[in-house]
Amino acid sequence: MQWRRSHDPTSFFFDSSKGYQRLYSLKRERQADAFINAANQSTTPPSPQPSPSICLGIATIARTEEQYIPRTIGSLLEGLTNDQRSTINLAVFFAQTDPSQHPAYSQPWLKSVANKILQYDVSDDTMKRLQVLEENRQFWNKSMFDYEYLLKHCLDTRSDWVMIVEDDVIAKEGWYTQAMDALGEIQMRMKGREWLYLRLFYTEKLFGWNSEEWPQYLGWSVLAFVLTTTTLIISRSYSRRLRKHLSNLAIGIACCCCLPSTILLYFMAGRVSMQPPPSGLQRMEKFGCCSQGLIFPRQIVPRAIDTVKHATNQRYYVDMTLERWANSEELHRYALVPPLLQHVGSKSSKGSTFDEGANSIWNFEFENYS
Repeated sequence: MQWRRSHDPTSFFFDSSKGYQRLYSLKRERQADAFINAANQSTTPPSPQPSPSICLGIATIARTEEQYIPRTIGSLLEGLTNDQRSTINLAVFFAQTDPSQHPAYSQPWLKSVANKILQYDVSDDTMKRLQVLEENRQFWNKSMFDYEYLLKHCLDTRSDWVMIVEDDVIAKEGWYTQAMDALGEIQMRMKGREWLYLRLFYTEKLFGWNSEEWPQYLGWSVLAFVLTTTTLIISRSYSRRLRKHLSNLAIGIACCCCLPSTILLYFMAGRVSMQPPPSGLQRMEKFGCCSQGLIFPRQIVPRAIDTVKHATNQRYYVDMTLERWANSEELHRYALVPPLLQHVGSKSSKGSTFDEGANSIWNFEFENYS
C-alpha cells in the first residue's frame, strides 16, 4: 500500500521522484533500439499485404531535440512473430510540409520496417494553408487535419482495425496478442452495436476525487457517520459491558473526531490507491486521456473522419473532439488496464511551452510490467 500511495498521482502522499521513475519503459527502449539497429543493416522492405488486419498509422513531427519515432516503431514491432507482423500495415506519416526536415525521413531503417511512408499529397491551396498553420503554430487545427489524413489512408487499406499511435510512446511486449484478444471480447460484448475505440493508453492523474462527483462522496461520508453512530448507540443499549465505556462523550469523540479523521485519510490516500480500477478490459467513458494510442473498428472510421474534419477549425485536441462526439451519441469506449502503451515524450512536438504538460502525461502502473 505504501508503494501504491507514493506512485498514486491522486494521493497526498505521492512522491514524484519515485512515481515518474522509468523502469519497464527503459527495458523496452533498449529492446526497441536493438530492433532498429538491426533494421538499419537490412535492405529488405516488408512484404506487401493485400488484406491486412490492422492499419497501424503513426504521424510524426520533428522535435527540436530527441526524436522518439524510432523507439516507438521499434517497440511496436519488436517481438512480433512473422504471422503477427504480416497482419499489420505500418504507415509512417511525416506530418510536416517539408518532410526532409525530419531526421528520420532519410534513415535506412525506415524503408525496411514501414509498409508505407506518407507525406502530404494535397492540392497547392491546401499545402499553402498547412504552411500557414505551421508558421502560426496553430497546433490544434493542424493536428485535426493530420489525424483525418491518417484515418483516410488507413480506411483505404480496407483493414479490419485502424490503430492510430502517436510518435512518442513505448509499447509493452506482447501488446499485439492482448489487443487482439480485447478486440474480440469487445465484439462479443457489443453484438453488432457500434462502439468507438479500444484505448491503449491513459493517465491515472485524471482518476482522482473529481469535483463532479462531490455529492456522491458527501453521501457516502454522511452514511458512514449515521451507521457508525447508530451502531454504537444500539450496541451500548444491548450490552452492559459497553455501557461502561460508550458514554455520550466517547461516542461523540468517535463520531465527530475519529471518524472524520479516518474519512480524511481515506481521501488523502488517493482514489487510485483506495479504489483501483479492475485489471483487464474495462469501459472507460470518463477521464480517459489522451490520444497516444487508439484502435477503431473499421465500421466507425468514416464517421470519425467526418467528426474530426468538422472540428478542424475549432480549438480542440483530437481526443477532446472524439470524446464530445462519443458522449453525444453514447458510444462505448474501452481500455485495457494496465495499458499497453507508455508516453515517454518529454519534449512536446508543439514546442517548449508544452513540455511541462508532456512530462506529466504518464501511466504509473505501466512501469510495473516485468
